[in-house]
Amino acid sequence: MEPVLITPSSARLALRSTADGRHGAASPGAARTVTPIRRRSTRVRHPLRLPLLLFGATLALIVLHQGRVVELFFPAGAFAVALLLYRRSPAHYLGFVCWLFFLTPEVRRLADFVSGAFNPQSPIMIAPLAAVALMGFTLVKQVGAFGQRRAAPLLLIVIALLYAYAVGFLQAGPAAATFTLINWLYPVMVAFYMTVTWRHYPDYHRVLLKTFVYGGLLMSLYGLLEFVSPMPWDAFWLISSKMASEGQPVPFGMRVSSTMNSCGPFAVTLMTILQMSLAARGKSRIVLGCVGIPALLLTSVRSTWGGFVIALIYSFAMLDGKSRMRLLAAVLGLAMMAAPLMIIDQVAEPVMRRFSTIQDIGEDNSYQARAEFYKTFLASALTDIAGQGLGSTGLGTKLSDDKAAAARVDFDSGLMEVPFVMGWPGTVLYTTGVLMLLWRAYRASRLHPKDLLATSSVGVAVAIFSMMVFVNTLTSVSGMFFFLGVTLPVISLRYARRRRALGGAAFSPA
Repeated sequence: MEPVLITPSSARLALRSTADGRHGAASPGAARTVTPIRRRSTRVRHPLRLPLLLFGATLALIVLHQGRVVELFFPAGAFAVALLLYRRSPAHYLGFVCWLFFLTPEVRRLADFVSGAFNPQSPIMIAPLAAVALMGFTLVKQVGAFGQRRAAPLLLIVIALLYAYAVGFLQAGPAAATFTLINWLYPVMVAFYMTVTWRHYPDYHRVLLKTFVYGGLLMSLYGLLEFVSPMPWDAFWLISSKMASEGQPVPFGMRVSSTMNSCGPFAVTLMTILQMSLAARGKSRIVLGCVGIPALLLTSVRSTWGGFVIALIYSFAMLDGKSRMRLLAAVLGLAMMAAPLMIIDQVAEPVMRRFSTIQDIGEDNSYQARAEFYKTFLASALTDIAGQGLGSTGLGTKLSDDKAAAARVDFDSGLMEVPFVMGWPGTVLYTTGVLMLLWRAYRASRLHPKDLLATSSVGVAVAIFSMMVFVNTLTSVSGMFFFLGVTLPVISLRYARRRRALGGAAFSPA
């Protein structure tokens, strides 16, 4: 084959063609030859039209008191919109998935409220899982990517999960094992999907930042309103679900969960949003900080408070001098603007009460229960070579064939849950894969320090990983943000290197 001369203009044209084309793994010769490609537009002209139409139609059905219709319409409509965006725009598809995780629990509450009956197994909650399941097609089509070095950590994690699934299938039963596998696996699928669609990184940077900023603003404002004056549907949900840990459905009596299922997932989501917003520009991030930080404090989730501090310290250490001073000024400014809220007794009381338990941790019931848990399960978690398998912990136990195991719903330590579930073989593979992802993300962010989103995302990953001491944060929504955080820096660096190799200017976030 004769060599092809690459000029800067032809190289840039090739890069644009591949960036606009269908997502997939890069071919080995992409950096050396320019192959004529018939351009086929994969852009969505109005990416917000269909999601807004979906939520608008859902709200109209709720206003018409068609709650049971919403239970069928919303998950089906969400899947249809996700399918279209999946085929056309990876970034907008992932952004829509995030919005579904943000808002689906609130849709469920509204539907139950207008129906007048609480549905403990509402089909509405399937919507985000059905949307994210589309990434399984990418997993099947691009399975060969697992043979590449960049996907090695994900391959180790998937093998560990399949091992734990096989054990759980036999121990807890197929229903419990499959339900738990979904919650452990879909965050990994997000990382794999982004890895093979790395050419769309500029779109990921733009769309995800907007999703985080505007989603954070909406959820924070609603959360503050929920705390001051709970909406009737939120009060109805809290009473019907019997979640006593969420507080009382009275003004200044609820722990803020906003539009999400409980205060825990909302706190992790808001921490991620606030950390990622450090890479945003404009006044919107300032407004987000003003309403987001009080909302985070009012969740009363101490582990997330600590995680947010760790994320900020990491970012402060990794940024250059100028950006470091900006971050310090922003934190001090937001603290000064949030300080007047602490004058209001109803606001200050729950926050200070939770802070006081940190200072006097020996008298804290939660700490004592966790310490006792470590004593009880440490030996069994570390000496069970085969492990108990997926479905032996968490909500999946409610579907377990072993009725005695069904009593153990909450495993109060992620560090103990991994060896307890996966045994020695799975733990070695899973832990190795996770640590490799963290190390690669750190190195990638240091090699491309101009991308603030990459640095911020590593801070998110470090914070979420540190919270494994309290609960397993590598599954479900928090797990999705962890794997997103360790993947963004890697694909950012790869995109920047490819542009330089093809003679284009380095990507500079707007």
